[in-house]
Amino acid sequence: MKAIITGATGGLGRNLTEFLLAHNWKVLALGRNQNIGNQLKTAFKSFDLSDKNACLKNWQEIDIVFHCAALSSPWGKLADFQAANIIATQNVLTAAKQFGCHKFIHISTPSIYFDFADHLQIKENYLPKQFVNFYAQTKYQAEKLVAQSSLNSIIIRPRGIFGEYDTALLPRLARLANEKGFLPLIKRLGRNAGDAIVDTTYVGNVVLALFNAATIDIPEIAFRQPESLFCQNKTPVFNITNNEPKTMAEILSIIKEILHWQVKFKTVSYSVLDMAAKAMEKISLITQKEPLLTRYSAAVSAFDQTLNIHSAQKYLNYTPQFSLSDGLERYAKHTARN
Repeated sequence: MKAIITGATGGLGRNLTEFLLAHNWKVLALGRNQNIGNQLKTAFKSFDLSDKNACLKNWQEIDIVFHCAALSSPWGKLADFQAANIIATQNVLTAAKQFGCHKFIHISTPSIYFDFADHLQIKENYLPKQFVNFYAQTKYQAEKLVAQSSLNSIIIRPRGIFGEYDTALLPRLARLANEKGFLPLIKRLGRNAGDAIVDTTYVGNVVLALFNAATIDIPEIAFRQPESLFCQNKTPVFNITNNEPKTMAEILSIIKEILHWQVKFKTVSYSVLDMAAKAMEKISLITQKEPLLTRYSAAVSAFDQTLNIHSAQKYLNYTPQFSLSDGLERYAKHTARN
């Protein structure tokens, strides 16, 4: 099999690249980071996906496209998100179609569900009245482009990815612990500190889901049963998690234990964080500099949000192979080696 992976120098893309190479796939890796690209044991190209001419010039005939690339941030200019998440997706779709792509796997985000409210077992058809930020807004618009294309496509929404080559979740927690000397347990009015129930997903499980999405044919009958499989224009959409929701306090305790972090917990008021974030966002509108804290960043660990993965289990034959503890153990060993 021949595949193109966009965003191959990011955490998910890098793990997917290594997995496919280990399974004897031919991979063309595309990414922003030339230094990381040079470390990949496959062909690598670096260019701006929002440049249509560059995209077509650097493409090649392939079987599968895994579109992992995106601008993922709680803050930024709308034009930047549109270029990275919408225009780039349209260009990748155009190139994929022109060069004979058989299947297009699009990696989206459960951020599109978030609306500053508690939700458990969210199904793929849920949409908030308003998207929380430009990232969520443009990623959903990218989904619609994928669904409107004539390509055989699947959309994946993995929640809270962590693991090898992680540059976001665990490293940010580590920096916070080192700089502040504590890990925050957010307390909302009428609830205990750190009791928000959330999902996480080890990157190895996401890679397995992507592999299944690329290699499994969803039966035609599934598309005639909308109550059991959510589709946009016959493009199926799947939530992906570890399927082991835990409170933030439980998750941070497991991280502390397995990664041997000598750090204490500290209760932090959500209302105080939210007010501070609002003030920082107002200042940032003037300074045009990213705030240290956004309302979304403050809230994402304060509200319940778990996903229903029944469709992925049924139609992608998805079963998480690694628990939260397994994933952290693998992450720790990988970090120690590197």
